[in-house]
Amino acid sequence: MGVMADPGRYEVTKDPEDWGAFITPSLRMVRHTAPYMHDGSLHTLDAVLEFYNRGGNKNPNLDVVMRPRTWTSDERADLIAFLLAL
Repeated sequence: MGVMADPGRYEVTKDPEDWGAFITPSLRMVRHTAPYMHDGSLHTLDAVLEFYNRGGNKNPNLDVVMRPRTWTSDERADLIAFLLAL
């Protein structure tokens, strides 16, 4: 389990459930908004899909609905093509 250095929404609310929570931005023009994630840690859309494909990074506040995906390489390519079209 990694160390979460960025408290996210907790910084404002002081609610422990908000530790590591962030506002989700629009996907409009996503091809022009790299790097990705709240901290700019992922530099490509492929890296973002890999992050979600493995179920994110384990941490105490990981949402229970966050789970590893099982996208095929064709599905990933289709998803990236869709995102680039936005």
